[in-house]
Amino acid sequence: MPRYFFHLTDGKETVNNPEGMDLPGTAAAREEAMVLARDLKHGKVMPGRSWNGWMVSVVAEPLKEKEAVPIADLLDE
Repeated sequence: MPRYFFHLTDGKETVNNPEGMDLPGTAAAREEAMVLARDLKHGKVMPGRSWNGWMVSVVAEPLKEKEAVPIADLLDE
């Protein structure tokens, strides 16, 4: 299974996730990124921070970006 990393970035600053997560593929990684983005947007993770202009960047080994999910623009489901 490939390992995916979920970094947070606004294009100037990056918060890296050094541990990553083993997932079966890109679709599962995108779903995890959307869950993380929702949790960030609603203050469940790193509360009190504004995420306007930030996104969750999905990077797969060997460190190639696969997807980017905007945090603040994410629609609630």
